[in-house]
Formats: sequence, structure tokens, C-alpha cells
Amino acid sequence: MRNFFMISPLLFLLVGAFSCSDDNSTALQSNLLGTWELIRYEDRSTNTMVNPPTGTDPIVITFMESKFEGDTGRNTFLGDYTTESKMLVLLEYGTTEIAESEWGGMFADAIVSAYNSDDENYRMPFSIEGNTLKIHYEASKFMQFEKL
Repeated sequence: MRNFFMISPLLFLLVGAFSCSDDNSTALQSNLLGTWELIRYEDRSTNTMVNPPTGTDPIVITFMESKFEGDTGRNTFLGDYTTESKMLVLLEYGTTEIAESEWGGMFADAIVSAYNSDDENYRMPFSIEGNTLKIHYEASKFMQFEKL
């Protein structure tokens, strides 16, 4: 009986630790839900930011429970996604292919650069702070979105 009382707190702590990480991942995915507008590209290695050219159609993406869809002004895109901790994983990504603007082309290039041939998914670390979503697509580069 004594061993039971000694082991019980340890089991409780272990179960609590694992459930917290799931809660954080679930909360992060929950915060991802909704519509986001791309407001800039940023490269921390060169300290450069690229804002949308004047008169360019906005790029928006909407995350639903396990699907996403969006628009670059000239093309639409959609697919399925999941999150793994702080990793956004596009399980399927499809798009129309009409001549893209420079702004939209940068978006398409960023997504394609995140392709992982091992599992045939697009993997991008992401973070959310308030109404700001950052999706990283190369070592020092990310897209910054604002929640609409």
C-alpha cells in the first residue's frame, strides 16, 4: 500500500505533463482557425521586409478544422492540414495556375520551398502572438499574416 502512495504522485505528474503538451498544441491549432491576410515577407538574415506592392490584391488564407482555402487575387488554393506541436503540415495543397502577380508568386514559392519529399507534405514552423501569425518557410525567412 505504501508503494502505491509513492508511485501515485509520480503517475499523476507524468499524465499531467503529457496532457499539457496536447492542450498547448490544441490551443495553438484553435488560435490558427479563421482568416488571415499576408502583410509581409521577412528575412532575418538580411534584415529585409517586403510589403505588398500598392494596388496588389491581398493574399488571404482561411484555416478551418482540418482544411484550408485561400486566394492570391489571381489564383485560389486549398487543401488539408494538421499541426504537430508548432509545425504547420499541409497534407494536400492544390492551386489554380493562372499567371500570378509577383506578390502571389512569392507566396507560391514560399509554400513550395517547404516541401518535404520524405513524407510528401509541406512542413513549416509557425507561431501565433495575438493577431499575428508567422509561417516560416526557410531558415531565416517567414511570412507574416494578420488575423481578419
